[in-house]
Amino acid sequence: MADPADPGRRVSTLERFITAGLMLALAAERQGDLFGLLTFSDRVHEFVRARNGQAHYSLCRDALYTLHPQIVTPDYDELFAFIRTRLRRRALLVFLTALDDPLLAESFERNAGLICRQHLLLVNMIQPPDARPLFSNPRVARLDDLYRELGGHVQWQNLMELGKKLKQRGVQFSLLQNEKLSAGVVTQYLNVKRRQLV
Repeated sequence: MADPADPGRRVSTLERFITAGLMLALAAERQGDLFGLLTFSDRVHEFVRARNGQAHYSLCRDALYTLHPQIVTPDYDELFAFIRTRLRRRALLVFLTALDDPLLAESFERNAGLICRQHLLLVNMIQPPDARPLFSNPRVARLDDLYRELGGHVQWQNLMELGKKLKQRGVQFSLLQNEKLSAGVVTQYLNVKRRQLV
């Protein structure tokens, strides 16, 4: 993922998630809504209870800026147990995560069932570059391209099946384009607010 301001520099998934989180917090602040933050990897790192105001936004921003990439497996069991014990009132929970690994997706789906009746969950993921329906890429010219497309189709199909399973639980799952992550997340939030779902 290239940075539009500096095409030679690649933007990490974490940087995209941080930007989307900040944009979402800014939108909630402008709407006068309470917002909080929870960061996690193989454990919960930071939990900032929902409030509003410029000082609270700065606190969330500072917590996001201390994040750095880690090569660990997310512990969704611990994450959802933490949410279940700490959040008593109904809340809109926006997840920015990667669920392209089938085992992680299964763990997330199973654990989302613990809280999806109490909270409204929006799960967002950046669409993997090759994950798309078969025959949707017109630039397939070689046999190697075909195999790559087949692998991408299997990945895309697994993500679509995950989306259906989550939808049955009342959880919205979205695959968003890399550059449109922030706009997509803010649009989802505004749609939930407009429809008064929380």
